Amino acid sequence: MGRIRSLERDDLPSVVRLYEAVARSGASEAPPAMLGYFERFFLDHPWAEPDIPSLVYEDVDGRVVGFLGSSVRRFRFEGRALRAGCSGQLVTAPSARAEAPGALLMREYIKGPQELTFTDGASDTVRRIWERLGGETFHMACIGWARVFRPWQFATAYRERHGRGRSRGWATRFVSKGLDTVSVGVVGGRLRTNPPRTSAEELTALALAEHLPEVGAALRLRPDYDVEFGSWLFDEMRKVESRGRLVTALVRLPDGRTAGWYVYYLRVGGISQVMQVAALDRQVGTVLDHLFNHAETNGAAALQGRMEPLLREPLATRKAVLHFTGELALVHSRDRSVLDAIHSGDSLLTRMEGEWWMGHHLRHFGATPA
Repeated sequence: MGRIRSLERDDLPSVVRLYEAVARSGASEAPPAMLGYFERFFLDHPWAEPDIPSLVYEDVDGRVVGFLGSSVRRFRFEGRALRAGCSGQLVTAPSARAEAPGALLMREYIKGPQELTFTDGASDTVRRIWERLGGETFHMACIGWARVFRPWQFATAYRERHGRGRSRGWATRFVSKGLDTVSVGVVGGRLRTNPPRTSAEELTALALAEHLPEVGAALRLRPDYDVEFGSWLFDEMRKVESRGRLVTALVRLPDGRTAGWYVYYLRVGGISQVMQVAALDRQVGTVLDHLFNHAETNGAAALQGRMEPLLREPLATRKAVLHFTGELALVHSRDRSVLDAIHSGDSLLTRMEGEWWMGHHLRHFGATPA
């Protein structure tokens, strides 16, 4: 039987080889830049905590055959500081699966000192294990929403994303763009957005930290960003260029007051993914209107996001459609009141806090060694 222990720096070459072999290309060696990426994310990021570490599973011969990545996040719950652990990047070697290292790693991680544990990209198998360990499914966050601006390009991007139509992708995209030009001219009133009365400026890490206490004041549970972590977060998110160009916007009302902000990846002609929308209680629709108009006027085929409690009513009146994402959000806490705040919608727990956006399975990282 193997053993579980904290990730150490010397483990990284073994961990990235395991991840490349199991979760990416299947190659026996990982691209050299992956080691630095894992080091930044799991050992050196600003909120790394030694008592909430990433974990490895070591077999009886001392080989690393399992890994669970830990991303520590800070929240405020009813005014007090709360530490959360985002459980992600779970991989196990096929040769070791008879020992169930994945389940053992999850059990060990959930037992940690963090007041909240969550993940936002789980499979149904992980959910079954998680729930046996006392975790719960955050059902609302398993629902996605989409707002379509260019239906033909959206359909093409959707097919390509799900592995269909890649061989003639360039030709299909060209035709789809032309069809959208005609379609939007015919039914433009149903697809177009109205120019917003609000203005926007770049949401910097400083602005994020400054405005969060006001925008999140009515919530029982919210992130507790500081400038150092916000700078690190936006920098790392920008590097995941395969998702598109990161847009961070602080939205202001005509009188200059802050309405809220949004963060999303813009993909021209494709499906743009929303990472976070935050707003004052009565300004959620105002912020969404600016987001929708920005995405449409900058060429997105559609916007897609995860359902958050504050978005329910505004999305219902803005031609958004709902769908099941297939990506399960799970939560665990020994404090029932924390879970109640999440399930009741009295929280801001978005994709930006989780591992969904991370580039561990998307980034090229340069050439893989032969």
